[in-house]
Amino acid sequence: MSTRNTVLAAALTLTTLGFATAPAQAQIYYYGVQSTSQTLGYVGTSTDDSGWLPGGTFADTLSDPAGATMSAPGYATLHADVAASSEAQQAELHARASSQASVVSGTNVPPASEPYGYAYAFFRDRLTVKSGVLPAGTPVTIVFGNDVEINEWVRTGTYTGYVDMTLQIATGTAHSRWSTSYIYGDSTAVAPQLVIKTTVGSKLSVDAKLRVQAKTSYKLNLSGDHQVDATARLVINEITEGVTLQADSGIVYPIEPTN
Repeated sequence: MSTRNTVLAAALTLTTLGFATAPAQAQIYYYGVQSTSQTLGYVGTSTDDSGWLPGGTFADTLSDPAGATMSAPGYATLHADVAASSEAQQAELHARASSQASVVSGTNVPPASEPYGYAYAFFRDRLTVKSGVLPAGTPVTIVFGNDVEINEWVRTGTYTGYVDMTLQIATGTAHSRWSTSYIYGDSTAVAPQLVIKTTVGSKLSVDAKLRVQAKTSYKLNLSGDHQVDATARLVINEITEGVTLQADSGIVYPIEPTN
């Protein structure tokens, strides 16, 4: 009996120690944000990227190098100035980009790269369909608004660019894009809302990505000036009465407007 008890005690001690030293399970986040701002076209431009921040609710970045004047023997003298910034938070994205390009002097314009600003904002979340009056499994229809507000869009001379917004909820996708070009003109394809049919108790993944780009070119007697600023918001246009959406990030939809 004494020998058996000694063996059992040793086994229990080893088991307890094993549990005590096991590594803790990593936290799984179903929400997060990312912000990227990039400029390109001359020495000094750069990319500022927050990277993906799991469990994050806000990120912002900025790339705003000083303007530059460039010249080479036998070629014209060029000037460029670019900038980009973005902010990403749950339910709202903001992106801004600008570019300017001009020929200062001379007529032999080199095949120079086109300076541009590019901004990207992204959030991900997970929504649980809840109700205090409807039982689990009750069919629900939710109309999400893929709202994009173009706060500013100024373009003159030599320019190209776009505003691009993609909203994906569960297996549904709404994609809106506004493109502009001094050669080809403007084009628009807008999906202002996304209809999702689901049930009480279900979980819905949400991915929202906003991108803007402002680009200009060097042309004789024609300067390029391009500035674009856009904001995208996730809103609920219609939802079954008595139903709310609880986000893993803490937001409850529909969002009540503040006075």
